[in-house]
Amino acid sequence: MTRTEHVALKGTREGLVLYFDPAADFGLLMNELDKLLKNSVQLLQGASIRCYAGSKEYTKDQHVMLATVLEQHQLELAGWLTKEEVYVPGQAKSSATEDRETRLGYEGMVEGSCLFVERTLRSGKSVQFEGHVVVLGDVNPGAEIIATGNIVVLGSLRGVAHAGATGERKASVSAYHLAPTQLRIADLVTRAPDEETSGRGPEIARIKDDQLIVEAAGMNGWRGKAR
Repeated sequence: MTRTEHVALKGTREGLVLYFDPAADFGLLMNELDKLLKNSVQLLQGASIRCYAGSKEYTKDQHVMLATVLEQHQLELAGWLTKEEVYVPGQAKSSATEDRETRLGYEGMVEGSCLFVERTLRSGKSVQFEGHVVVLGDVNPGAEIIATGNIVVLGSLRGVAHAGATGERKASVSAYHLAPTQLRIADLVTRAPDEETSGRGPEIARIKDDQLIVEAAGMNGWRGKAR
């Protein structure tokens, strides 16, 4: 999640959602939103965003002002979410969500929008998606994947991968063989070690204790420090 004191932007199963503090002054919200978007990744440009402010209702003029701020950053206001539709950060997980995470083996891999890329990504190719990305092939050097959710490569990952691109630290990157030129999860970045690790089997990168750790069964992980 990317956030300021009164505004938060998160990639959810509903897509990109802006959360506004309903108790904050609208002018303050717009100032914080402008600062937040200026610091956001280029991935967001051209995206549609829905908003949530609890039971707070804004005027028509305020809606126009919000849409104008978003347009200045090449974003589109797609509407507002109700309490029944929105995922509220920090709320208790349902038993169904916990069951899904348990079945998948670790916290953070949950259901959501997913893009399947049924080919090898060669140099110069770029995939950007608001959700999870699964590549049925390799990711060659010079190729990149940027996702707001998790990245899974059913082959070798030798290019650039950025999971949790809007700040989701529970995101992960996994591949049969991880040897990226650069690997990022949220705001942490690292690269593969110089030594050859082929044959070590499936690997997964995730954040633990503010460090980006890549783990493989039966072997010690390698770590990358926060940027």
